[in-house]
Amino acid sequence: MKGLKIIVTLFAFLVCVILQTTVAKWISVFGAMPDFLLIFVVYQAFKHGTVPAALWGFVIGFSCDIYGPVEWLGAGTVSMTLLGFLVGLLEERFLMMRLSLRIVILSFGYVFYDLLFLSLTNLSHGEVTQLFLTRSIPNGIYTVICGGLIFYFLFHRKHRKTHV
Repeated sequence: MKGLKIIVTLFAFLVCVILQTTVAKWISVFGAMPDFLLIFVVYQAFKHGTVPAALWGFVIGFSCDIYGPVEWLGAGTVSMTLLGFLVGLLEERFLMMRLSLRIVILSFGYVFYDLLFLSLTNLSHGEVTQLFLTRSIPNGIYTVICGGLIFYFLFHRKHRKTHV
């Protein structure tokens, strides 16, 4: 059974990579694109806790850093790893979260990740502010909408009440 969970998780990761590298560009709205890889890390934190989410955050952040500018090397790795770890800690504290709380945590998680990422780069304060206002906020809104829909379909069925 554990082997099947690993295969399903790897398949979900590959689907998120495909969504991020192809579909996100197709469904962009005024240049804003959802971050499916961030949604994946937050989902791993909700589902499996701190260590798996931090490990996935490290893998995803490092993979993204490889394709980014050299000056930014490590910013994605640190940001995504911390995001997975911290959201995992929240999940361990509040074992049964409602969908609305998961969406709020995804929202704050995106802001935390992006602000940490931008602060770890060699950009000036003005450039960080401009990128946050023009790129981070629209992408964050889109990510939260997509993540909310994904979480609805993944978590909602577990909390439905059945009539006997």
